[in-house]
Amino acid sequence: MKKKLALMFVAVLTAAVTLAACGNSQVEPTEAADTAVNTIIYNKDTDKFKDVFGEDATNLQKEIKEGFKKGFTSSLNITDGSIDKEVEALYDTFTKRVDEVTKYKTKVTNDDKDKPTVEISINGLDMTTVQADMSTKLQEKVKADPSIQKDAKKAAKAMLEVYQETIAKAKVSDKAVKVKMNLESNKDQWKIKDADTFAQSLYLAFFTGTVQ
Repeated sequence: MKKKLALMFVAVLTAAVTLAACGNSQVEPTEAADTAVNTIIYNKDTDKFKDVFGEDATNLQKEIKEGFKKGFTSSLNITDGSIDKEVEALYDTFTKRVDEVTKYKTKVTNDDKDKPTVEISINGLDMTTVQADMSTKLQEKVKADPSIQKDAKKAAKAMLEVYQETIAKAKVSDKAVKVKMNLESNKDQWKIKDADTFAQSLYLAFFTGTVQ
């Protein structure tokens, strides 16, 4: 009788463990980080992003692109829409080059079950070299057409044209920068703490090879 009870207990315990495992679909923190990077930076894994974080990534990707456009046009003080196409093309060039040459690694630095931290080590675009190349090419353009210096829109378009050329050939930075991803358990999914700040830091690291 005792043997039968013991076997029954083992069977029930095994079933309980199996059911618990099936019910917990939360991915490992490093996989969550991979999903976030692939979605925010490489425009991939949008469906998986929703499974992991419970949010639709489409709006996030759109906000990132719009933020880039607004930031760029504002910095050039041209917000009448006259350079929107060029800025959008530059964004596409950035994302294409980032996809081609950048790389990253992830590791858990705080393995707290409910609030882990993942460190993302990123080799982004080498903007130091890009800026140097841009400066040289812009000087050449101004020398060929001095009127560029007197026309703000003409100057902006010349700069965007040079930016396109240099970004398309940008190399990956030898120096890795680190971005921390703080996660919070949300039932069988994860929540990114300070998600907007994290996304901005990630974007900056991959697009410029720097951190704030």
